[in-house]
Parts: sequence; C-alpha cells; structure tokens
Amino acid sequence: MNTQQMEQMGQFKITVWEEENFQGKRCEFMLECQNIMERGFNKIRSIKVENGPWVGYEYPEFQGQQFILEKGDYPRYEAWSGNSSYRTEHLLSFRPIKCANHSDSKVTMYECEDFQGRKFELCDDYPSLQAMGWCSKEVPSIKVNSGA
Repeated sequence: MNTQQMEQMGQFKITVWEEENFQGKRCEFMLECQNIMERGFNKIRSIKVENGPWVGYEYPEFQGQQFILEKGDYPRYEAWSGNSSYRTEHLLSFRPIKCANHSDSKVTMYECEDFQGRKFELCDDYPSLQAMGWCSKEVPSIKVNSGA
C-alpha cells in the first residue's frame, strides 16, 4: 500500500490535547499540522497515536527537536521524550511519517548550524562519514529533504 492509499483509507490518525493526561482542548488529525497555535492551541501536552507513525516537533514549521511517535498513548512529555537527555514539555507541530520505501529518502548534512557551510547529500547508508569525505566528527545541522 502506498502513502496516498494510506491517506485515503485514514491510515494516519493522531489526537492531541492541550493539557497533560488527555485533558483540555482536543483535536484529531489525519494530515500534518505545521503550527498547532493556528488551530487555537497554546501547546500540545498529551497525544494518542491511533494509526501510522508520526514525528512531533518542539517548534512550529517542523523545527527543533524531533520525537518519533508510534501507535499508543503519550499522557505526558516523559512518554515521548523517553530516556533522551533532551526533554521538551510540549510539541507545536507534527506530521505523519509517510515514506516506507527508504530508497526515496534524502538528507543534506551541513558543516555549520542553520544549514550553512559545506554540505553533503545522502541517499544511502554510510558506515563512516569520514570515509566518504566528511572531515568533522560532528554534523551541526541536517535537513531531511524527503523520506524518513
């Protein structure tokens, strides 16, 4: 089943609440939301993923820390943050992860923050960034162009 068929059959569904423990204002989505504040919410503090994998973002426009959300309940931020040393108590945008075929995936790595400096596009698995010519041990910014 391709992504378009999944969307048409309602294979992506997420319900979000403004407060922890599934309290307060709530809304269901089957498509991405670039900015929950445009829907009258201040923040997302609890989530129920009913269908499909999703990614939630700390800031609007799919910016900031990302959190993978699989089917299940997320009553508080600890549920989506897991053991990550980086925690955020709310999410402000989210979208379904639509690419099941990783041959369609492409990312661009940048040598500086804010997508600046030398860049390198990846479309495949690389066991060593240094072996492919990346000199630094760090990747300050990455842009996901397509896929998951």
